[in-house]
Amino acid sequence: MNAGTHHQLTFATLDRQKGIPDLPPVTGEEYPLPAWYRAVRETPLEELGVEDICKACRQQIHLEHVVPLTLRLLQSEPLAGEMYDGELLASLKSVPSDYWPTHVAEAAMLKSVCEEVRKNDTIPDEVRQDVVELLTRTTLPRSA
Repeated sequence: MNAGTHHQLTFATLDRQKGIPDLPPVTGEEYPLPAWYRAVRETPLEELGVEDICKACRQQIHLEHVVPLTLRLLQSEPLAGEMYDGELLASLKSVPSDYWPTHVAEAAMLKSVCEEVRKNDTIPDEVRQDVVELLTRTTLPRSA
């Protein structure tokens, strides 16, 4: 996927490509998560905020597009987060473990980000624990 195409992608476009029907009209009060998704569906992925990307990771929404975006953000700001430092990195713990072996380049990028964060002596213990867990989840078997 090239950056020009990626810039135009929205969750709504990706939903349609996967045959997921459009959301029905709201007929009353809506729970917060569906209301959030409805609000960001037409937003280009590149314009989503850190909190939106965190939610998408935690909810496992279109990971094949959201994870690379997350990793690019983490490369420039490893401790990015809205609610707390390291929130974006922690959100990747919600990505299923079986994602990483089929996305080797992304696993390598995540490992690189985690190794960089580990060098920081001032990171909170919670972030350090997240890094250890992510490194464990993304460790790929060595090829012979």
